[in-house]
Order: sequence, then C-alpha cells, then structure tokens
Amino acid sequence: MQSSRLRSLILSVVSLGIVSAFVYYLYLNADRFSELLQVSFAGILALLLLTLATMLINGFINVAMFWGLGVKISHRDGFVLAAASTFANQLPISGGMIARGVYLKNKHNLSYAKFISASLAIFVCFIAVNGFIGLVILLYRMAFAGNPVSPFLLLGFGAMAACIIVFWIPLDFFRVPERFRNRITQAVDGWMFVGKYPALVLNLVGLQTASMILLAARYYVAFHMLSQNVSMSDVALFSSAAVLTQLVSIAPGGLGVTESIVAAVASALGFDMGVSVVAVGLDRLVSTIAILIVGGIGTVILGKQLADIPEKTGKPD
Repeated sequence: MQSSRLRSLILSVVSLGIVSAFVYYLYLNADRFSELLQVSFAGILALLLLTLATMLINGFINVAMFWGLGVKISHRDGFVLAAASTFANQLPISGGMIARGVYLKNKHNLSYAKFISASLAIFVCFIAVNGFIGLVILLYRMAFAGNPVSPFLLLGFGAMAACIIVFWIPLDFFRVPERFRNRITQAVDGWMFVGKYPALVLNLVGLQTASMILLAARYYVAFHMLSQNVSMSDVALFSSAAVLTQLVSIAPGGLGVTESIVAAVASALGFDMGVSVVAVGLDRLVSTIAILIVGGIGTVILGKQLADIPEKTGKPD
C-alpha cells in the first residue's frame, strides 16, 4: 500500500513538473507566439470536428476488436466506451486502458489478461505500421523530392517498423510455474489474437491508419494557424511518431511527451522546435475541450451501465 502511494506521489510530482515546465515555456515566449498565431473560427472548428471524427474511429476500433475477442457490443456502446476511455486518458497511468478493461470484465466477463495482451499485440501492429508509413515517406522524400533526411529519423521509424518481428518469438518455449499457467494461457490467447484473425487485424490497422491521418490533418491545421508552412508529408511523419506517446503514460494525456516527440521530428525536418511544441499544444487545447465534453457524457453513460449490472443479472452488490 505504501509503495503504491509513493508511486502515485512520484508520478503526480513528475506530471506537475512537466505541466509547469510547459506553461513556463509558453510564458517566456508569449510575445513571440502571439505574433505567429492566427486564430480563426474556421481553424478551431476544423480541429474540433477532426477530434470528434477521431473518437468516432476509436469507436469502430473498439467494436471490431471486442467482437474478435468474443464480446458482441453495439456500435453505440463502442462509441460511448471510446469517448469515456479518451476522457480517462487525460489521467496518468493509461486510464483509458483501465476503463475498457473494467467495463469488459464487469459487463462481459472478459479476463483482464486476455484483453491487455490482445490490446498490446494490436498496439505493436500499430507501431509497426506507423513505422513503415514513416519509412515510405522518408524514402520518397529522398528518392523523388531530393530532400535530405536525418539518419536518426530513418533509424527511429525503422525500429518502429521492426517491432513486427516480436510475433515470431516462440512463446511456447517459455516455461512458467504451474500456479501462473492459467494467467499465462489467457495472456497468450490474447496475444495470439493477431494470428487467429488476420482479416480483423487488417481492418483494425486500417482504422488506426485513418485515425493517424486525422491526427495529421489536425497538426496541419494547427501548424498553419502558427504560420508554419508544413506539408502533408511533414505532418504525416509527426502523427506517425506520435503513436509512441501511448508507451509513456506518466503525464495526463501524454502531456509533454507528445510535444517532445513531435518537436524532435519537426526539428529533424528543419522546423522550429519551440513553434512545434506550441502547435501541438494548440491542438491539445482544442481537442481537450471536445474530449472533456463528449468524454464526460460518455463516462456518465458508462457508469450508469455498470451500476445497472447487478439489477439485470440478479447478482448481489
């Protein structure tokens, strides 16, 4: 219990430090960024609509993945869960993952181990596909556009694409104690989700790629609102790399982590790192407003569904 409290305290301090550093940076450069920023109603509206479209895609991802796990949820529940989990992701420690896991365990009796391992397997696919997309864009820029490409970007996106090799690791050769065998079996069953349903995985990857394109469009709007002449290939690289944010869930919504990843890629492409941070922050500000409203409603609906479970099943509270 004490170690859990200490870990929570440390994470809270780290989160506060990241947020404070980001706010202080904005304060120091307020005059510079106010001159660059071209706030327009059309730009704000575009960011809001693209954020809502992203949550809609996440709803489709939930429905497709849960059906593959044997949980037949409606599209309405898939969208509500997507909104609620996106809202929960504004908290540290992968709140969205926890929200989905609790929902599936309590309402559909799906084991945490199977859900988490399947989610991890799909996420590895997402990283690999985004890495492959990034490599294709970089190679195109080198071969046809004649643009110099940072070797660090090639190495980074190449490493992401190489993640796909983990599916060829022979898990059956690992021996585990008997008392853990049931848990391990559930976890492996979820991990083998990728091999069992290749068509479904392709569908999920396609949906995630659509989500990545929507994020790229959001960055395109945000950067242009800061008078930065980015191309679609630039923002596609930003959004492809931004998937790595989900690996680090210390700060709420990956605050500071996403900005750092995008700023690093933008800097390697020749853009101002500070302006890139503010552009991502602008997108975050607008998208967070939509997430708080829609996600808050989704959380209330989800909470009511879970509260009604004992009455419907006749189980004791």
